[in-house]
Formats: sequence, C-alpha cells, structure tokens
Amino acid sequence: MKNLITAITAMFIATAASAEITIINPGSEEGAFRQVLTTLGDNIEHKFVQANNPVTAYSYIQDQTAPVLTIWSSEWPGDSKLKSPKIVADNLVALMTYETMMCSRQFTSLDEMKGQTIKIATWGSEPVAKFLNNLGQKLDVTFEVVPFGGSGSTTKGYIAGDADTVFTITTRQGAIKEDGVTKCIAFSAQGDLGFRFVDAIATLNADTATVDDLRSLVTELSSTTEWQDKFSGTVTYVGGTESNIAMFEEAVVNFSK
Repeated sequence: MKNLITAITAMFIATAASAEITIINPGSEEGAFRQVLTTLGDNIEHKFVQANNPVTAYSYIQDQTAPVLTIWSSEWPGDSKLKSPKIVADNLVALMTYETMMCSRQFTSLDEMKGQTIKIATWGSEPVAKFLNNLGQKLDVTFEVVPFGGSGSTTKGYIAGDADTVFTITTRQGAIKEDGVTKCIAFSAQGDLGFRFVDAIATLNADTATVDDLRSLVTELSSTTEWQDKFSGTVTYVGGTESNIAMFEEAVVNFSK
C-alpha cells in the first residue's frame, strides 16, 4: 500500500503544473469530508483550511486566487440561502455518493415507530429535516431532530445518548453499533429510505493539468482496499462527465424541493 501511495504522489508531483493547492474543508473536524480531504492531502503539497461550515468555507474560497480543492454537498446549492461555487464539467474531480441508514436502540423496525414522537440525531440541515418530515408523514411518525454539524458529530452525539435513534450515512455503521445494542433498521441501498447524499470533490482556480492529475489521484486511491474500507457505503465516480454533472444537478434539484 505504501509503495502505491508513493507512486501516486510521485506521479502527481511530476505532472502538477500549478501552485500549491489550498484544501478547504466545509465540514466538521470529525466528519466524512475531513476524512476524504485528509486522504487526498496526504498525497499532494497543500495548505489545509478547516472551515467547519459551508458559509465560512465559501468566504475562504472567494478570497483565494491559488488553486483550491474542496468537497461540496449537493444539498448546499439546493438551499437558496447559501452561496455555493459552481460545479461544472471543467472543475469536477469526482462525485462521492453516500448511502444512508436509520439505526436505533429503541426500535427494531420502522413499523414499531408508528404513532410515536421520536428524537432522532442527524444533521441540522433543512433538506434532511424535510426528508424526515416526509418520511414521518408516510410512517405516521413525528421525528424531532436533534441537530449536529456533520456525520462525525452526529455519531458522537448518538453514542453519548443525546437520542436513541439516528439517521446518518452507512460509513458510520461500525462506530454506531459498537454499543452492542443498536440495530440498523432501514437503508437507502435497500429502498427503505429515499435519500442519499451526493458530494462533489471539486477544484477552483485550477488549470486543466492540475484537475486531470487530481482525477488520476482519486482514480488510483478509490481502487485501493484502504479507501474502500474507509468509505464503505459510498461509490466514487471520477471526472466531469455528462452523467456525473447530471447526477449532481439532479441531487441539487431534489434538495431544492
């Protein structure tokens, strides 16, 4: 594995044509965005900015003239109150799609929830709240969101007992089930939940050679066992292809509803 990463790094350094990249993380310090960007940063020369939220991240992006690498959730352009960089074919490095799940210490199925009011740990974002509201109407359940900033803090809050039910991405399943009591009872991959996250790994102010090198880096890394283990429950689609742009734009529209 070390030899593979060394080879990838050498390839990138040999072909990169532009200045040092500034990596800007709009997510939390414990979340999946941080994991992805740190993994990429381990293989390129960079500066790292921990922004913690998309509003602060966008302010950093606006101030940059050097190449930027970031991850942008499709739920943010879907929110008219948030400013977002434009994701287009020329600057899209890759998409990562995250399957979601619902887990609980209290319930062993969605049917058991019927007619109840349930505190649920998840992101404090409007699209997620809207999804849970619609799901609750379908199931005859009232979900009261206990909001967190991202997947990492949601996991910590759930483990700490801030709620007995959690809605999050499947990459967090191992950590959430460590208590030996929690059961994961619904999955988007199985059609139980009509909601998944689509995130864009994107550049700004980068030339074509840098974008191509980053795409090659993600292609190599995403084929490794380490990446697949770390981001289990996700699928990585590399490149600014028409289908990838269409997938991102469709997700933005879904979050706008």
